[in-house]
Amino acid sequence: MLHRPFVAAVGASAVLLLTSVFAGPVGAAGTTTTTAAPAASAGSSASSAAATPVLSARRLPGLLAGYRADAQLQAALQPILSQVTPTTCLTVRANGRPVASSNGSLAVMPASTEKLLTAIAVLDHLGADGIVTTAAVSASAPSGGVIDGDLYVVGAGDPLLATTGYLSTFDEPNEPYNDYAALADNIKAAGITQIRGNVVGDESHFDDQRYLPSWPRRYITQSEVGPLGSLMVNDGFTGLSATPDVPASLRHPGDPAPLAAETLISLLRSRGVRVDGSTSTGTAPSGATTVAKLDSKPMSVNAKEMLQRSDNTTAEVLAKDLGTLNGSPGTTAGGAQVVQDTLATLGLPTQGSVTIDGSGLDLGNRVTCDLLVAALDHQGAHSALADDLPVAGKSGTLRKRMRGTAAEGKIRAKTGTLNDVGALAGFATAASGQDLTFAFVINGTLASSQTLGDQLGVALAQDGAGIAIDQLGPTPPGP
Repeated sequence: MLHRPFVAAVGASAVLLLTSVFAGPVGAAGTTTTTAAPAASAGSSASSAAATPVLSARRLPGLLAGYRADAQLQAALQPILSQVTPTTCLTVRANGRPVASSNGSLAVMPASTEKLLTAIAVLDHLGADGIVTTAAVSASAPSGGVIDGDLYVVGAGDPLLATTGYLSTFDEPNEPYNDYAALADNIKAAGITQIRGNVVGDESHFDDQRYLPSWPRRYITQSEVGPLGSLMVNDGFTGLSATPDVPASLRHPGDPAPLAAETLISLLRSRGVRVDGSTSTGTAPSGATTVAKLDSKPMSVNAKEMLQRSDNTTAEVLAKDLGTLNGSPGTTAGGAQVVQDTLATLGLPTQGSVTIDGSGLDLGNRVTCDLLVAALDHQGAHSALADDLPVAGKSGTLRKRMRGTAAEGKIRAKTGTLNDVGALAGFATAASGQDLTFAFVINGTLASSQTLGDQLGVALAQDGAGIAIDQLGPTPPGP
């Protein structure tokens, strides 16, 4: 059932205002008193001096306009909510003001709307401009362009390391990525002409857990997420390491660190750097000499890619990055704890929420619509995070949705989809001109969940149509 807490609040305010305006202020003895308006000063106009008092009947049209806009939206939402499962939550707010709510505090599976919470924690702790650095190091300093031993490639949890052959397989060719070939370029630019040992992949920055044991097996077989590691290139998929710039006709999850090492060997050899050894894995010796390095994209770019494409692998790598903040190798559980701690520190309503991973893939994750909206409002409708969200009919996971409707270009939101979850959470620019923050999460099998989400987007975009936004402010005084 659609609850209307704000309707009652507006009604009470209107009654109070009417009582105050037409009865006048009540004095200390309970008698009605009046206060004369101050006379206009010399040289000033009467209209500039006659500001609308707080308790004035002139403000009543604004209150009624706001009430009418809310009632209009609530009426539009009723047919949508009549079709959802009982395990569905909806929260809509306008500048922090409750507009509509249904099971707002019900803990539900978030699917990929969980990535919103991961992004907030990443930006809060690692910073929008924060980076991690992949380093190529050797036990002893090179001499005459020769590394007389192994070259270690030390991963630091860069989620977007990729080669052009992998990127060419995506629908959107301008996806952000960190070109792994640049590390080979930097090694050559350092004057290295020969490596007499192996190229060794070092992934000790994270634990060695590739997938959570609680994840359904289909996530692996359907390539929903890559095999996790702190040194991952091309999301840890095979088929590209020998020919990094050629699209792979067949690929499957592999062992990330050896693949990254083999890929670097291929890139180095194509640049004329001789590698005498082969691929291996291990941990770089302490005090090793840095030969070259490759900085990641800023965390703001990583977070945007995660939100736009709903990239599960990026989300999970970023979660493990958060897990390294205590000085130990990154774990998913450690990152999940940082997310929960961040939400609590920000004072957000975390009751009932459970964070198990960074992507929302785990069926044990729980959020409430109230939490999602509070988290979004903490960032704001004009924040960097808001700008990173997919736009209806335009970009990311919403580029093919709500096209040709009133919602096109007006909804910026994170999608969420699992077998039994359909979700949408973000910001709407309403017809009234005001910004709405919303979260709509359906749990339970419902074939029309995406359609209902799109209908919600249209309803939000049309909110206040026919009601001028200037009616929501004080009415100018008459002559």
